[in-house]
Amino acid sequence: MPGAMAAEKLTVGNANTVVRTVTGLFDADLREIAMLDDLYHNELIETGDESATEIVFLDDTILSMGPNSTLILDKFVYDPDPSQASFVMTATQGVFRFATGNLPKKSYQIHTPSATIGIRGTIFNLVLAPPGGGSQEPSLLFWLEEGKATLSGCGGKSVTLQGTDSMAMVTSENLDTCTIETRPLDDL
Repeated sequence: MPGAMAAEKLTVGNANTVVRTVTGLFDADLREIAMLDDLYHNELIETGDESATEIVFLDDTILSMGPNSTLILDKFVYDPDPSQASFVMTATQGVFRFATGNLPKKSYQIHTPSATIGIRGTIFNLVLAPPGGGSQEPSLLFWLEEGKATLSGCGGKSVTLQGTDSMAMVTSENLDTCTIETRPLDDL
């Protein structure tokens, strides 16, 4: 039923920039993403070695992905009613830069293997180690360029960052035995 399939393929933004190999997996269909291609709700986006992309969402949120990065565009609701607006994505590994767009500040949420990030009018950078990393190395590095963010998870722990003077690191062997610490950005 082609009509039913098209209704499920909801565009959330497009690939504004594509460097080398960027793929999308939607409903078991794998494709290579080219510049200005539409990206869809529930699509898995991956960048290859020495590859990158910049995604511009319908609300003007901008997300850049570096090499060997993976994310799923879980939920994006661009609605004139602010109480209905929502942006949820899951990032599992790689390097990301995120600048919020025009949705209400409380609408944004980023899931990672080691923490959930609630952001408020924010530009931030995120580095996620590939799955299976050792407990001695940070599994997540997060630093703000502006705004406010709360990282939570990690056995119920949370930390809030505001402004540009600090970063957060999550070190974990599993979600029950992890630590979240903040440091001055100069320690990065």
